[in-house]
Amino acid sequence: MTVADLEAKVEALSKSIKKLEKQAQAQADIEAIKKLQRSYGFYLEHWQEDEIVELFSRSPDVQLEINDTGCFKGWEAIRDSFNFADHYTAYGVKKAPGEFLHILMPLAGIVDLDKNGKTAKGRWYGFFLGAMPRPVKTEALIGCGIWENEYVKENGIWKFKKLFWNDIFCSPLNEGWVKNPFLGHPMKTIASSPDYHFQHYPSGFIFPYHYKNPVTGK
Repeated sequence: MTVADLEAKVEALSKSIKKLEKQAQAQADIEAIKKLQRSYGFYLEHWQEDEIVELFSRSPDVQLEINDTGCFKGWEAIRDSFNFADHYTAYGVKKAPGEFLHILMPLAGIVDLDKNGKTAKGRWYGFFLGAMPRPVKTEALIGCGIWENEYVKENGIWKFKKLFWNDIFCSPLNEGWVKNPFLGHPMKTIASSPDYHFQHYPSGFIFPYHYKNPVTGK
């Protein structure tokens, strides 16, 4: 084997190592994003608003959209949007009462990293089971929706850049989504987003995908 052959082998091995390192980093980033998304769901269970808002980027272009509440822009606006007392004014308390329950499980996640490795997009189902205190009794709820989120890596830590949620249904458990598909959302409403129109079951609305068909590329 000549020196030139050895140099070619070393170069090929170096390229393979760099490729494997890139793949390993991508997988680590995807796992970190999954943990971020799941953490958001766990903090929602008892509406831990301080923990929730820390998952969001502090960049000026950070956004939150939930159904037709409009687009909350900037970390301060997002922090205010998760204020429990503003959401659930009927309870008359600043924090979620013990009987309140908001279990929202992220399922079937598809995460796509951008080429720069610093931003990403993800689509998830969110399956919901809840308990909402009412004046007479606590009401059991069931629901499902879709997230189309954007993420950003800041100082090595993944955070939400844009959280975008569309309810498919949100119904009393004893009635179901066919009989009563949507109860509405208590989040305070601001000016509606100019390019989005929320529609729930049974509209047949398909929440736009961030990705192309993985087989056809269309």
